[in-house]
Amino acid sequence: MATMRRPPVPEGLGDVDKMTEAGLGPLLLTAKQAAAICGRSLRTWRSWDSGGRIPRPVRIGRATLWRVSELKEWVAAGCPRRAEWESHR
Repeated sequence: MATMRRPPVPEGLGDVDKMTEAGLGPLLLTAKQAAAICGRSLRTWRSWDSGGRIPRPVRIGRATLWRVSELKEWVAAGCPRRAEWESHR
């Protein structure tokens, strides 16, 4: 049975910065990738998403993705809860 492969997970936020500045990196991240660059486990990331602690994801078909640029802004703002974050934007 064939399996689909996912793109490699960036090791840290610095890697994503370098890739996006060079125009090579992803603009959207999976939950696993977003959790990794924020230093959290996938389980914690999913819990935070359902609890409204992280920015709202983008849904494309069945895919749930987060914008790299929005995650950077969210961290720079001190990681506010989703409701507060959306009211500031």
